[in-house]
Amino acid sequence: MYVFASLIFVGVAYMTIQNEEDAGRQSSMASPNTSASRGRSEWGNGGQERQQREDEEERGNKLQDRLLRYKIIETHPHDARAFTQGLEFLAGKFIESTGIKSSLREVEIKTGRVLRQHNLASQHFGEGCTVFKGKVYQLTWKTKTAFVYDIETFQELNTFTYDTDGWGITNNGKELIMSDGSDKLFFRDPKTFELTRVLNVVDPTNKQNIDKLNELEFIHGEIFANIWFQDRIARIDPTTGHAHGEDVLNGIAYDENRDRLWVTGKLWPNLFEIELV
Repeated sequence: MYVFASLIFVGVAYMTIQNEEDAGRQSSMASPNTSASRGRSEWGNGGQERQQREDEEERGNKLQDRLLRYKIIETHPHDARAFTQGLEFLAGKFIESTGIKSSLREVEIKTGRVLRQHNLASQHFGEGCTVFKGKVYQLTWKTKTAFVYDIETFQELNTFTYDTDGWGITNNGKELIMSDGSDKLFFRDPKTFELTRVLNVVDPTNKQNIDKLNELEFIHGEIFANIWFQDRIARIDPTTGHAHGEDVLNGIAYDENRDRLWVTGKLWPNLFEIELV
């Protein structure tokens, strides 16, 4: 996942959330047709370009009615050197996977302090992570290797391989769910990492597949998926693959017991606790 492009995206997304915090108000998330409207004069008079813009505006208008809303509850410091690829809440702390200087970390929420850290070998680029039954599963991007650690010690217990890129990973309590940057989600057996089924993700408003699915989180029976290089997250029905809503977030952790949600991004200096309203 292209590092320099990521820096551009997270800067825009961070300013969006930071501005909402400074204003101290609720906000609707920006819709995909915003940039198309601003760039109206840039499309020229070509029929094909005009039709493309109109199609994008129509899609944006349909999505507008389905956007989530949020309010910021609290802001916490976050290591601005951490290229966050995966974020999980566990027992009052975060488990965080980072790329570039790839690592697996346990992080104190209130201070952002790294309590313990396991560094990956230099050939691996750390990607998404998920906690499942006392173990942490961590993907790598191009080396097609999943590491399994003991949650208490970060001791490596096992490794698995897969045929695609590794991007995001979550679980539904029974299966691991993995993304590879395409429009597909891969369900895997946590004991063997064998593939059990593949889900195609589709925007039901236009029947088009939604690709570049990145970091994942399983919340209230839905899969939240960050869409790479776009300022939105898709909420996906795990049975049909239909995306039911999209939003401006990146890097997601969820506390099931207290129904709390946190978001951050690659190289962000803050981490936000938010409430969807």
